[in-house]
Amino acid sequence: VEEYDNTMTVSTASWARAIDLTLEVPRNTSLKLSTTNNGVIEVDNIEGEIEANNSNGRIELTNISGAAIAYSANGRVVVTFDKITPEKTMSFITMNGTIDVTFPPSLKADVKMRTDNGNVYSDFDIEMQRNVRKVEKSKRERGAKYRVSLDKDMYGTINGGGPEFQFRTLNGNIYIRQKK
Repeated sequence: VEEYDNTMTVSTASWARAIDLTLEVPRNTSLKLSTTNNGVIEVDNIEGEIEANNSNGRIELTNISGAAIAYSANGRVVVTFDKITPEKTMSFITMNGTIDVTFPPSLKADVKMRTDNGNVYSDFDIEMQRNVRKVEKSKRERGAKYRVSLDKDMYGTINGGGPEFQFRTLNGNIYIRQKK
């Protein structure tokens, strides 16, 4: 454990065996957390900015207030907000797993969503925007003059829009829930 310029760093050097860390911090704390090889990141009852990165395991952020960025290569991402910081962009990404994020009903956001092998579900009224085709000159010389592509991301606004929130998974569903 090291402290420098009001920043605490906690790390382990063991890659050969699992180590569980349980840390208690003040409620008003920003966190940058990462783990590798079947670790789990669990955060409860924190107010601040949270960045969580897990290469092979799930991320669960519960009863948080503020903003979050969560990335897992192989694991589900589950986040429940009590309050959000209105101006902050957020990102929730996993390659293989479900994304399930619950926001306060007052959420105002521009959402960018993509799942290649799953569906998007929400109990917010998302006003969807039309995907734009891109037409560009082809670099191919075999008679193809233009290349037409369609952006595979889905775009929408919640409650009139706001900062961009990104939701992306390759294999899994996306749930954007309204806190009851």
